Amino acid sequence: MELDGSVIIAWDADGFSAIQVRAPRRTVEELQAFARAVADAALVHRSASALRVALRAHLPADPGFDLEPRARHRYPGEPHLLVTLRPPRGEPNPDPEIAL
Repeated sequence: MELDGSVIIAWDADGFSAIQVRAPRRTVEELQAFARAVADAALVHRSASALRVALRAHLPADPGFDLEPRARHRYPGEPHLLVTLRPPRGEPNPDPEIAL
C-alpha cells in the first residue's frame, strides 16, 4: 500500500506501466478486495478497454468505478491507469453550517 492509501499494480500492457487502485472513503479491506479484483482481471486482459469490460462484468454497477489513463506516475514518461472505486453514497448533510 502506498502512502496516499492507494495500491500500485505493475502492468506492462497497452502502453501503461502500472495500475493505481484507489477506493476513497472505503475500508482497507474494501480497497484490498477491489485491488485483488483489478489485479486478477489485469492478468488476463491486456488492454485498457478489455480491462474496463472485465471489471464492469465483475463489479456491481452501484457504486461503480472510474478508469482513466494518467500521463505519468512517479517518473516522467511512466504512464499508468488510475482505477477508482467510487465512494459509497452518503447521507445528505442536514446542517448547512457543518462542512463535510
